[in-house]
Amino acid sequence: MLALLITLAAVVAAAAAWHAVFVTPRQLQMTVLDVDVDQLPPAFDGYRIAVLADFHHGPQQPIARARRAVAYVNSQFPHLAVLLGDYGTSEWFAPRVSRRWYSRTFRLLGPVLSELRTRDGVLAVIGNHDYYASGEQTAQWLQGLGVRVLRGEAVEFTSPEGSLRIVGIDDFEEGVVDPHATRALLAGDTPTIVLSHHPDAVQHCQQPSVRLVLSGHTHGGQVVLPWIGAPVTRSQVCPPLHPAGWVPNPYAPLFVSRGIGSQVPVRFGAPPEVVILTLRARPTADASPTPTRSAPHVWAAPAHPPATPTHSLQHRVHDTIPQVTGEKEDHVARRPQTTDGEQLG
Repeated sequence: MLALLITLAAVVAAAAAWHAVFVTPRQLQMTVLDVDVDQLPPAFDGYRIAVLADFHHGPQQPIARARRAVAYVNSQFPHLAVLLGDYGTSEWFAPRVSRRWYSRTFRLLGPVLSELRTRDGVLAVIGNHDYYASGEQTAQWLQGLGVRVLRGEAVEFTSPEGSLRIVGIDDFEEGVVDPHATRALLAGDTPTIVLSHHPDAVQHCQQPSVRLVLSGHTHGGQVVLPWIGAPVTRSQVCPPLHPAGWVPNPYAPLFVSRGIGSQVPVRFGAPPEVVILTLRARPTADASPTPTRSAPHVWAAPAHPPATPTHSLQHRVHDTIPQVTGEKEDHVARRPQTTDGEQLG
């Protein structure tokens, strides 16, 4: 009996390992959700933002996956795309090899990112692995593609009814994050979305103007076990049971993407994803004042079901499945549940 149990355990472990190496990393999904934003100007109601994090292109990451991610984005006709860092494969202890790998990434990933189609362009931040190779060269490469790189900077999109501000923070681990400068960027009442590769930078985003912080870095834990969660998240803010999706925290609403690639090509319970956010103006009658950030409060997932799109373009894009030659991957268009603080992802 013991031998049978050991054999069964070995078979299960082998099957899980096979799935983690050969199946889940290829199951690129598309996460589509609506986000209510207090005091969002009417001109930005329905504004779509595509979120692409952690490409980690390298010897272990087929370029076809990046092509498929870009095709997913273009199928949704976003107004804006944001790139959340870690574009290649690198290690802090091997700068020469990292720079060589990144040179290949610049050559192969650049034409793919150039295929992104948006109305208002592409914004980006820099991640820790970009710095391991060269943060400056990575920024120059992105700028050469026409991407606006935000390193402690803000971009404001204006309309007659008001503005929407996007702030990009440098990498929390390897970059320079000046708390005073960040507070100045976030001053005022303009609805603001913060881009930060590392989710722990959310601690610098306590100003009332911040409606949402978008991050990557954790890869959703890569390995997420039943009941246990992710043993490794590489983030103090993201606990094992919340390695991605809406992450409860005392600072600001935080959404963490599982990303597209990974340096170690192993995923279990954390498939890669492209995220499409649609901003929704919260109805005035239902709007509640933004809590004072000094008061005890834990930001969690929105306690409302996502709205069903009503206009024809939204219906059309949700039904569009891009066709890309190369690596075969799964397309999952889904609307994650956002009730009761449930993890999205």
